[in-house]
Amino acid sequence: MKLSGFTLLSVIVLLCLHMTQSGVFRSAAARKPGYCPEFDLACPFTLLPMCRRDKSCKGVKKCCYYNCRHQCMEPWWTLD
Repeated sequence: MKLSGFTLLSVIVLLCLHMTQSGVFRSAAARKPGYCPEFDLACPFTLLPMCRRDKSCKGVKKCCYYNCRHQCMEPWWTLD
């Protein structure tokens, strides 16, 4: 059985929509309290991430972009 280009494109679009919708609801529940430390330096490139979401970090640590990569870090509790 041969799939037409339109059928294949439709399946891909539906899968992408499904993944983005579930990610929206999941990401709010996966966030931990606190704020990521600020990192204002320009990075010439981005290193491979050591985490993707807060829930992948142990304890109270958050997945933050710092030193040109996403990594687990102790959160800031205020933005002073």
